[in-house]
Amino acid sequence: MTQIIAACESKTNTTPDFPMGWYSVSRSHELQVGEVKRVHAFDRELALYRTRTGKAVLQDAFCPHLGAHLGVEGRVVGESLQCPFHGWRFDMSGKCVEIPYCDEIPDRAQIRMWPVEEKNGEIYIWFHPENTAPQFPLPDLVELDDDNWTPPRYAEFEVPAHIQDIAENSCDPVHFQYVHKQMHTPQSTVTIDDDGRTLHLRSDMKDTDFPNQLHATVFQPGLALVRTTYAPEAQMVVYNSAQPIDRHTTLLRWTLTVRREIEDMAGDAVMNGIIEGLSQDHPIWANKVHKHKPLFCRGDETLVLFRKWVRQFYVDVREVA
Repeated sequence: MTQIIAACESKTNTTPDFPMGWYSVSRSHELQVGEVKRVHAFDRELALYRTRTGKAVLQDAFCPHLGAHLGVEGRVVGESLQCPFHGWRFDMSGKCVEIPYCDEIPDRAQIRMWPVEEKNGEIYIWFHPENTAPQFPLPDLVELDDDNWTPPRYAEFEVPAHIQDIAENSCDPVHFQYVHKQMHTPQSTVTIDDDGRTLHLRSDMKDTDFPNQLHATVFQPGLALVRTTYAPEAQMVVYNSAQPIDRHTTLLRWTLTVRREIEDMAGDAVMNGIIEGLSQDHPIWANKVHKHKPLFCRGDETLVLFRKWVRQFYVDVREVA
């Protein structure tokens, strides 16, 4: 029997759905009182606004009346959002509370609202494909309120990759040698907290321009803190929170800060070096496919551990088998 050559994986590959968890949709300082913004996340159109009392609110974008996008020219009225098309107004519960030209409001005049929490200088949405309530809290970025650390520096990158493929780097010490041009693969260990929730990578990065000890704490795909220690009081923190735009595109939001002790001496250099390092990862992410069943070898123990750990964030674990 003639065997037909299979189609190229780039044409047949599918990526997993979105893992559950907390995801950034904006910096806090980027949303002023009374401001309305359009947000594209989880392959959805959303409307983000800040009420007159300062609360951040996130809801589905399209008005149930005739489908106008409430995040485009929508207007904040007190603690509610008014549709720009016919003036229908929706409160923070998603219920329509006013139709200017009609006293009777239909029972189905309701918009889906999303759980939101504001913390660490960011506005987060809780996402779960089954629409459950938040199942775990956000971490605290204590350095932001510590005078021993510099004011944060911000960076954003749109990456053409699924959020899990980006997070997988946290358990891939081998790629430091080949992608980031280190002389050797750093000696590394990966552990998981007793409750199974949080993953840690610790690496001895002695072959870099600034030798250091690296500790990456991964709370979920798209939410991680990387602490780099050059000396007892010479440290840098990079906090990564992500916005999955769709299955193939992720917006990374980085918050970087260093200890005051190294601010003048090397603070700018180490932060710039971390930011520039993303340019080395980018061509890999932009041109790879997601492997549902990777062919691992004995040297891939840390990646195998990551694949087992990440299953807890999916409803259908077959997607990440």
